[in-house]
Amino acid sequence: MKKEIAKIERLLDKLRIKEKDSEARKIYAEVFDERTLKTLYKLSKKGYISALGGVVSTGKEANIFYAEGELDGEKRGFALKIYRTETSEFFRMDEYIFGDKRFDMRKISRKDMIFLWVEKEYRNLERAFSEGVNVPKPFYYLRNVLVMEFLGKNELPYPTLFELRKELPEILDVEELFLKVKDNMKRLYTRSKLVHADLSEYNIVLKDEEPYFIDMGQAVLTDHPNADFYLERDVKNVAAFFSRLGVSVNPEELLLEIRGEENGDS
Repeated sequence: MKKEIAKIERLLDKLRIKEKDSEARKIYAEVFDERTLKTLYKLSKKGYISALGGVVSTGKEANIFYAEGELDGEKRGFALKIYRTETSEFFRMDEYIFGDKRFDMRKISRKDMIFLWVEKEYRNLERAFSEGVNVPKPFYYLRNVLVMEFLGKNELPYPTLFELRKELPEILDVEELFLKVKDNMKRLYTRSKLVHADLSEYNIVLKDEEPYFIDMGQAVLTDHPNADFYLERDVKNVAAFFSRLGVSVNPEELLLEIRGEENGDS
């Protein structure tokens, strides 16, 4: 056990953890298993990590950390989404992966499921970003770590619509914000051929009055067996949130608009 701790400490030193106090280093040692630290070290060799900062957000399956690195000769900040390989709830991922024609599940063992999920999130982000959907720009993925654009400033993440729910009507035009969310949902569906599958005020970040969709791991192709169900759920969530803010939203009409059928189009 002492040897394993020593290995982790050496990797932490190589990664130049920004928080130098012993308590913070202890937290890193507890969160990062040796395999994850080795993955992070490989990413540092590629330039994505010159210093690893604090936790941006936490979830059931993954934590997001701020990192400083270099891309195309320029220093910048990154978001590292690190999936926990031991405690992630794999069963929750099954319904979103099975039925996705991009992946051959016959060749995937249970222990590799988490790595497939990271690849799926990267490819979803790449697909959405290329079609102009407001999502974090993806840069790279390796095993259980995804490197993407950091939506924040001075190491602090931009807030979600849920976090801003009480003050939104005071700081911007909520009807205009709804139209922007709708436009991104439509672009995601009609151009990227994706359904977010977990869209709500919790997964929409506000950056400079623009909504950005996050947590794209569970997003499915529009030909997925459950795509219609997921889309209808997303629409209901969005409609309910903006209705509470006083915006008149008809879920049925919104669903048709996102599908591009508002004028009878197929």
